[in-house]
Amino acid sequence: MTLEVKKSTPDPSWGCEYDELFSQIDMGKVQVCLVRVADLRKVAMELITKVQDTSWMTNLDPGAKRSYDRTVADTAEALVEVFNDTLATSTVGKEFGEIMVSIGSTKALEVIFDHNVLPISELWKPQVKQNEGFDFHTVCSNELINFGEAKFSSKKSPHGNAIDQAKGFIENEKHLRDRVHLRDLVSANAIHNLDDDSYGVVASFSINAGNPLLVLKNAIDSATQSLSSEKIKSVYLVGVTH
Repeated sequence: MTLEVKKSTPDPSWGCEYDELFSQIDMGKVQVCLVRVADLRKVAMELITKVQDTSWMTNLDPGAKRSYDRTVADTAEALVEVFNDTLATSTVGKEFGEIMVSIGSTKALEVIFDHNVLPISELWKPQVKQNEGFDFHTVCSNELINFGEAKFSSKKSPHGNAIDQAKGFIENEKHLRDRVHLRDLVSANAIHNLDDDSYGVVASFSINAGNPLLVLKNAIDSATQSLSSEKIKSVYLVGVTH
């Protein structure tokens, strides 16, 4: 199998470029894209704006809003500190890297596949920077919730770790544990589809390799085997280079 760039979309505000990839060989339910980070400073600045944006809470009922207010404020403050450290040092630590991979992936899914992006899980789960389970969520045009797992490494390309962890979370039904929160954040149809065991999975990961497309090819092979459950209607693989 060979991968080729179907479409490339620059994003000057984020200092990134998003590549939609395809293969002449049918990849089934797997879709692939690549995020190329060119300007780390722009990414850090946009991440600060993103986590401080509370507009997603506007339409929540007053009780739900009150339940999230403190968690969002505490977590956003902690994350902004991480992002500011990156701005000051121009180095990518593990914590910044995983957030960059998470939010960078959702931006690519939004731009390329027209997904609706939810706030990252750290903002609305009860623990500050200690949430168990999926890192991020999107909703595609078919109103399926996509559960995303992000992995970052400064030296390796942890696609296997991202795919295996996503598989493990599904097997342990951690996607279903998110339902109590997601019902406030997505449409009734999306929740209905989840209740009918129809959903998607996103595995996103940093790539440290001379040939990112080869890494993504290997990820396709792994995801095809590991995420083959009929309940998983779509699989998105997102590689992030920086």
